[in-house]
Amino acid sequence: MKHYLIILLLVLVGLTTYGQVSSNKGTEFWVGFMDHIDGTSASLDLYITSDSNTTGTVSIPGGTWSTTFTVTANKMTLVSVPSADAHVDCGDCTRDKGIKVTSQKPVVVYSHIYNNYRSDATLVLPVASTGQNYFVMSYSQKTNGQHSQFMVISAQDNTKVRITPTDGVGSRPANTSYEIVLDEGEAYQGQAPGLNDDLTGTKIEVIDTGSNASCKKVSVFCGSSFTSLGCTGFASGDNLYQQIYPVSAWSREFVTVPFKGRNYDRFRVLASQDNTVLIINGNYITTLNEGQFYETGSVSITQHIFGSKPISVAQFQVSQRCGGRGDPSMTILSPIDQTLKDITLYSSAYEDIDDNYINVIMPTSDTNTFTIDGNKVAFTTVSSLPTYSYARLDVSAGNQRLKADEGFLAIAYGFGNVESYGYSAGANVTNLNQFITLDDNKTRNINTICLGETAKFKGNA
Repeated sequence: MKHYLIILLLVLVGLTTYGQVSSNKGTEFWVGFMDHIDGTSASLDLYITSDSNTTGTVSIPGGTWSTTFTVTANKMTLVSVPSADAHVDCGDCTRDKGIKVTSQKPVVVYSHIYNNYRSDATLVLPVASTGQNYFVMSYSQKTNGQHSQFMVISAQDNTKVRITPTDGVGSRPANTSYEIVLDEGEAYQGQAPGLNDDLTGTKIEVIDTGSNASCKKVSVFCGSSFTSLGCTGFASGDNLYQQIYPVSAWSREFVTVPFKGRNYDRFRVLASQDNTVLIINGNYITTLNEGQFYETGSVSITQHIFGSKPISVAQFQVSQRCGGRGDPSMTILSPIDQTLKDITLYSSAYEDIDDNYINVIMPTSDTNTFTIDGNKVAFTTVSSLPTYSYARLDVSAGNQRLKADEGFLAIAYGFGNVESYGYSAGANVTNLNQFITLDDNKTRNINTICLGETAKFKGNA
């Protein structure tokens, strides 16, 4: 009797859960100190947490600065990075200023750039969760002398990257590809010239060839050195700062929840493929091609956002004059299939933040298992998708631990007078677009093999 092994399309979990994971294997990250309107007067702080006691190092390999850190399990450690060593202030340039974080055991890292009531923060992805293909998310500029921008940091030497900008970068024209080569830790920053420019949709792809090409990855940060957002005319502004997910981790379905204490938010939905149909709350909105985006008007309700092909969604806080207390911030959202079960995050008091909040989204059937610092919370059903519910939690500055038996999504954010920040509190950054298939299926015309039979497999993107 023959025994058959059924060949399924198996997801490659090369991009792994980035929450709290017990392991003896450490983690490596690259962080970028993007340009800020206040230059080297701005500060960059790293918030580092873990579910284990561990130690690590933060360094700038291209310079001389380095420091060690210690993390106590489920507590937060703060590391300040010297601005003069790490800040990048040019617009079409490569600087040896990538910030490297390594740890003995897995950690979660958040990065916060702030000064003079102008700040934003981001979740930092470990190198294992980065990729080779990206589309930039940013916003149009409302101030002369400030820039829509992105930063690419390589994890390996001799990494060739092709960039196709949607707006001019320095003296380079829009929609014309160019190539750069980065060594480990080198940071390339691209900036649009200024007023009304917007690099959203810019394509960034690793184009190395050779036996090790598939192993070369880059970390990509994007945003703005300073912009106002949300209503006509000039209003108060902030820098925007987010590390973006590789296209391999994009998905099709999102739930969005308004930021608490605000009149409304703005959203952008970015497509990775041609003929992407966009549906919001059950209504057809538009069809997008690769690199195109749709921007909502002022939104004050929950949304169920669905794309027929993988999409990226960003939620924007608007300027204080436009939408209530706080100022611009950009948060890249996680789709509903990129969840986590246990995370410790840090709600910041910098820079003059008075009110801190956490939005939580999860399946309605599992809300009774969710706790924050051991306490249960009340959830509200998402009207356009009743199988999901949300909570908007008031929290104090400092550490909070979020746990549930099943997966949830969370965003940490805060407001002060003309000041705000926001970031994803962690993500299950699983590669949803790469699969294992039987390599010799075409020549042998088989979908099953016998136990003990030789077969050849390959990975597909």
